[in-house]
Amino acid sequence: MPAIDIIDASGNDYRYNLPEDGTALLIGTDAGCSISLPHIADLLPQHCTISLQEEGYVIAIAAEGATLLAENQPAESAVLVPRAVYHIGSAMLMYDDSAAEAAEAGAEEPAPEEAPTEEEAPEQPRKKKKKKVSHGASPLLSSVSYTEEDSALHIILRRLYVIAILAAAFLAGLTMRYWMITGDFLIDELLK
Repeated sequence: MPAIDIIDASGNDYRYNLPEDGTALLIGTDAGCSISLPHIADLLPQHCTISLQEEGYVIAIAAEGATLLAENQPAESAVLVPRAVYHIGSAMLMYDDSAAEAAEAGAEEPAPEEAPTEEEAPEQPRKKKKKKVSHGASPLLSSVSYTEEDSALHIILRRLYVIAILAAAFLAGLTMRYWMITGDFLIDELLK
């Protein structure tokens, strides 16, 4: 069932199921609202509505002066997208459409076919399965990559390289200090 999560400034998460019969939800601080949140700062008595329309669930401002940020952009109304972030007042609103995603995944899988006999079906081309691409994924999450170490030798060589760089930096610091105090080069003294 489609639902929304409203997360207040303290980090408390409130989950509400969205109606599938077309009725609109009114969100605000007023006790007469469908979702009354009097403890959320910057929320008006009748702040916004969520209604089911042709394009999906739409969140819209209900009163003048109400704020709605859809993906950090001011908006009068926006279609709710899974994993997108919406701000109403000081609260964060996220849409969860796990039931619809499960139905889409089930609809994409082909129905099992009966195996034809050799007489009925000569060579027929096989259908390729398409992979489902998630268009609602966050760009931050889609760019995550992991690396694997090549071998134990790679790890040892990298550590030796770091030690050599640190030793060279330490020697350079000692040389600068020796030069500032004596006016001579430390390398000349070490090589005598």
